[in-house]
Amino acid sequence: MQKGTNSWDGSGNVASDVAYGKTGRGDEACNFRLAVEQSHKPLLYIRVNVYGHNARVCRKRELAKGDFVVIDGELMNRQGHEDVLTEIRCREIVIHSKSRARRDENGNR
Repeated sequence: MQKGTNSWDGSGNVASDVAYGKTGRGDEACNFRLAVEQSHKPLLYIRVNVYGHNARVCRKRELAKGDFVVIDGELMNRQGHEDVLTEIRCREIVIHSKSRARRDENGNR
């Protein structure tokens, strides 16, 4: 069997409130649902988990529902209440905010 790579690159709009917190080791973390368009199909919704520096950028840039983002990440599985859930673990995120004033990654408006 050939080996594949675990890589997911995509874009979409943040479709939920962004939940911020910390991991068990104290690292910054956040997650949100991403709405991804598919050709001639309904929107696909998938959870994105963001950690460390990228989570701090999301907080400083005030990532919010409706913002367009580009994600470089990998797929990950975890056990849900009734089934295995597939999610995206973000390696890099580019935030294209809505037109309202936002903070840059250093916290400046």
